Amino acid sequence: MEYEEDRETSAGLLRLAVQRMSQHAAALTPICYTVWYEYLAGINPRLTSTLDSRLKDGETLDDKAIADLYRRYCSEFSIEMQQNIRETSRNILGNIRQHAEDARIRASTFGGKLEQSASALTGQSDAESLKNIITHLQGETISVANSMQGLSKSLEESQNAIEELRKQLENARAEAMVDPLTGVMNRRGFDSKMVELLDQSRSEHTPLSLAVLDIDHFKTVNDNYGHLFGDQVIRGLAQILKANIKGRDAVARLGGEEFGLLLPETSLEGAQALSEKIRKMMESSKIRRSSKNEEIGGITVSIGVATLQGDEEPSVFYDRADQAMYASKGNGRNRVTVAQL
Repeated sequence: MEYEEDRETSAGLLRLAVQRMSQHAAALTPICYTVWYEYLAGINPRLTSTLDSRLKDGETLDDKAIADLYRRYCSEFSIEMQQNIRETSRNILGNIRQHAEDARIRASTFGGKLEQSASALTGQSDAESLKNIITHLQGETISVANSMQGLSKSLEESQNAIEELRKQLENARAEAMVDPLTGVMNRRGFDSKMVELLDQSRSEHTPLSLAVLDIDHFKTVNDNYGHLFGDQVIRGLAQILKANIKGRDAVARLGGEEFGLLLPETSLEGAQALSEKIRKMMESSKIRRSSKNEEIGGITVSIGVATLQGDEEPSVFYDRADQAMYASKGNGRNRVTVAQL
């Protein structure tokens, strides 16, 4: 995450963070500070919501709790990946440093040998003495060349290791943006994609619409049929959403049974029509309950739709669609509601 707080604001956040950190059992590490900084700055809504709930219950945060919060809400990479980055970087630098030191010593030694040979050559005229000096210099030259070759090989190996690490980071960054249950983007990916599409919408002067969807009575579904079937319902909705997007459209699971559809170059009317199509498809779908070999139907979704207005912030844009979705819930569920301006 990029931090935009100025020096004065960040200094105030530092004092508050240290105060909060001292009230808990977790070690005062950079990871711990990051969690509290983003929480106190109010720049990480999902972290704020989770941490508010845990603090309300009087929980004392230990190292494990902080690491979990950091992994889930603050870092693009897992703790394991971060450890891998540190170890790989340390190994690469250590390898380069060792070979560079060997090359330095060899070069220094060679320089000394050259001086000695230059002194020895002074006044020498017999062929045998000259031959011995030259033979000695050849040996030293080969030794330096081998050392330089070792350094070159080390640099090449390090370059390959860095390239492999870069690929791992790219894969880890991609995985950090994906919901493992459905294969669509998670909330982190959604937030990043929204900013990207919002910027494109403004620069290209094209509409950007958003639909927020929530499965109706999902707790009842879990209570009646079990959590495994609940997961099947979530995957089923994700498949319907993926089947109905095109071009630069993006679908994300925002958490639990809630999904978001980002629809660039789509008017409010177009987003409403697509949402109505999805609502009807979900209502008419039957999802097989594997454990009982039966099909369950009648599961519905409530949807809220909004179109980006002027210079509104991403959070405001999302909140309007989210409130419209809750309006659908309040008006009987299984319907599409257009957000208020």
